[in-house]
Amino acid sequence: MIERAGSLMMIRRTNASKLAATVAASLVGVALANGAAAAELNFSVMESGTYDKAASQIAAEFASTGTDVKVFAFPWAVLRQNNTTDLISGTNQYDVMSGGYYLADVYSYFSTLDDYIARDNYGEGMIAGLLSPGRSEFVAGKSIGIPYGIDAYGLIYNTEMLEKAGVPPEFASWADLAAACDKIVAANPGTACFSHATGSPEQIGGFFFSGYAGTYISEDGKYALDVPAATAAAEEITALWKYLPEKGTALTFDEAHQLFKDQQVAITVTYPSFITNSLDAEGSPVAGKWGMSQFPGQGFPWLSLWQLFIPSATEDKDAAWAWIKAYAGPENAKRNLVEHNIGSVWAATYEDPELKERNAHFWPALTAGFAAAKNPPLSGEAQDLLTNTLQDIVNGRVSAADGIGSVAAQWANIPVPPAMLEAAAGSDLQEK
Repeated sequence: MIERAGSLMMIRRTNASKLAATVAASLVGVALANGAAAAELNFSVMESGTYDKAASQIAAEFASTGTDVKVFAFPWAVLRQNNTTDLISGTNQYDVMSGGYYLADVYSYFSTLDDYIARDNYGEGMIAGLLSPGRSEFVAGKSIGIPYGIDAYGLIYNTEMLEKAGVPPEFASWADLAAACDKIVAANPGTACFSHATGSPEQIGGFFFSGYAGTYISEDGKYALDVPAATAAAEEITALWKYLPEKGTALTFDEAHQLFKDQQVAITVTYPSFITNSLDAEGSPVAGKWGMSQFPGQGFPWLSLWQLFIPSATEDKDAAWAWIKAYAGPENAKRNLVEHNIGSVWAATYEDPELKERNAHFWPALTAGFAAAKNPPLSGEAQDLLTNTLQDIVNGRVSAADGIGSVAAQWANIPVPPAMLEAAAGSDLQEK
């Protein structure tokens, strides 16, 4: 039974199918033998219609182990704030948390997981490099996060519209895309070149992180940008912004995606997992006529790699670890991808013959993006300052030079969490 109260989703114990119960029991059998079962676990996750739905499904199966998982689902910004507040205030409401690198300021509140990883050989078969500093989360060399739900910013295009314009889907930079936009719009009257979730201020980071090839932390461990390179990247984004649809500077993800589905734009720049399932769905106007290209820029595609954390205050860490394996482990990876479009961190998923053939029109670019993608080594404060300023730049409220100069000056006063120094070193984003 599922109860909703505002943004709270409470998953109660349900009757699972015999097959589901068998799968869940096998996942946690060892944990139960060691007394890992708990009466109840609270799990915080993003309210997206994907991660939370998968959690609901797996929680119902997991109930057969004797543990009742309650899933607290919130929009991204609320999830980030709730997790942070819960840890700092000592409320200790959540036993397992979903989050990412932007929680670096509170990493000291999480348990290290190295012993569990070693005991269960967890990570064998995972995409190479995911369970390492700079991609997953570490404190003082010890793992605190377990990755799941991989995604990386992608450029999705309408094959017919680009062919009509004589534009190959190859863009080395955002300037290349802007140049191609003139041809695309001319060849497809009444349409715009591209759409993007411009109404989510932080998402402009996807353009900057790929267009800027410099470092983010100085040699002496301070936040710092290569100001000329960062300014040039901001100017490229500003030039591209004029090719958005009319009144397209405050689009939601759904609106940006719908414009692409309705063929009102030739390109959409987004996280692929948010849209790819629907593009080939029955009745989709773009079914069979879309693809994905290598992401533009000399920087890196923005990695979305969710992490599962166990707060130090969690009483039954064995039960929490059993839930992590059930939710994020390889056994449910294919189902989570097929039914909920949650990117798998397990290499075998992408070698599945049926799925590989079905997704041949975009998986090569998708998996190449996974290999190249990174997270910027930025705390929430540092990242918010950068992306909010970029919004001011592209919307004409400040020049690129003045905006980037302001970020550089203010970054000098923002402390770099130790975990971000580790991440920067691991991803080669610190000045040497």
